[in-house]
Amino acid sequence: MTTVRKAVIAAAGLGTRMFPITKVVEKAMLPIGRRPTIDYVVRECAAAGVEEIAIVVRKGSTQIQRYYGDDSELRALLNRRGWAEKARALDEISSVPSITFIEQSLEDSYGTALPVMLAEDFVAGDSFFYLSSDDLLVDEPGWSTLAELGRQAAGGYALVGQPVTKAALERYGRLQTAEADGRLVLTDLIEKDSRPADGGQALINISRYAFPGEFLSVLATLATHEESGEYRLTDGLLEVVRSQPVAVTVGRGSYFDLGSEQGLAEATQHVVGD
Repeated sequence: MTTVRKAVIAAAGLGTRMFPITKVVEKAMLPIGRRPTIDYVVRECAAAGVEEIAIVVRKGSTQIQRYYGDDSELRALLNRRGWAEKARALDEISSVPSITFIEQSLEDSYGTALPVMLAEDFVAGDSFFYLSSDDLLVDEPGWSTLAELGRQAAGGYALVGQPVTKAALERYGRLQTAEADGRLVLTDLIEKDSRPADGGQALINISRYAFPGEFLSVLATLATHEESGEYRLTDGLLEVVRSQPVAVTVGRGSYFDLGSEQGLAEATQHVVGD
């Protein structure tokens, strides 16, 4: 089992691709069956042995906090009406690792590196996973890609590369990799590009990382991206690649882009079925 016991989940996005429903329902709270999308990511972390999770939410938001918080009034109501069976669903919600909420203001700096930077006190120098709530990876039964990611990182750096068809490359960032010392390592991150990967294997970045605590020092030196004005996590990762190996764990599960209507529908069909 991995020794990575902390995880940071980015969940502060506006969900503009899913407007208008995300005007009133936070993107991470959109449902897959009976549970919100964020809960599948939280339980993915739990299955990998994570004990503490920080969820970075939009400043002023409350929906995710309310979902994981205990509702004593609701429990009392269910008890009064003799609905013990229905109350068991609330027990299921509470059976997750310890959760800390960190607020991110979208009025200030922005970018994929910000959630990690805001979680510096939570990380406290320890190794940690970093995941996006936009991305769902449904593992094969009995397997945890995240746990394998932690093992391959071995206290250093690693990320998940998800196999996709070459036709899908134009929608995602692609990993350029090489074999080194008997394992797959990252050599470059290519922005949305339909060209086939070296060797014919197409691996995309699905925002599943394992970082040592020292990565916060790398991010602290980042400048904003010239074109977007954002603090990009991948810029920090490419800085690391210049000096040390970044392992690549090939995902074995099914991947879904939860930031799109099609991806959410496909995830629901896969998880819930007919």
